[in-house]
Amino acid sequence: MEIGEAKQIVTALANGIDPTTGEVLPQESPYNDPSVIRALFTVIGSLKTVKKSKQTGEQKQQVNVDSGKPKNAGLPWTKELKAEVAEKYLAGSNYDELAEYFERTRGAVISELTKQGLIESGDESVGH
Repeated sequence: MEIGEAKQIVTALANGIDPTTGEVLPQESPYNDPSVIRALFTVIGSLKTVKKSKQTGEQKQQVNVDSGKPKNAGLPWTKELKAEVAEKYLAGSNYDELAEYFERTRGAVISELTKQGLIESGDESVGH
């Protein structure tokens, strides 16, 4: 197990969350005892932060593909791509078509269009 993964698990416990299910731990759980919580946070604070090495765009794309995500998920929008997504949206493409074309998630397309002021937050279900 990597130290970063172990730290995530201990942090979840310290925050009263079951790291395996994501559910809130029961009040009677020993992890909800104040002394246990302080001990967990003390251990977390003493761990060195593990920095992830910077991946190239191509490496990130390969990781995305390998994990079943859209190829460009999580990558920044270039100026050219921002202009192109706006143009295609204004020409009538819907969110799903744009997500497929740009190989991104539907949420990423909606987020970019919202940032550009082409849609308002809450209009996500409407689309073209």
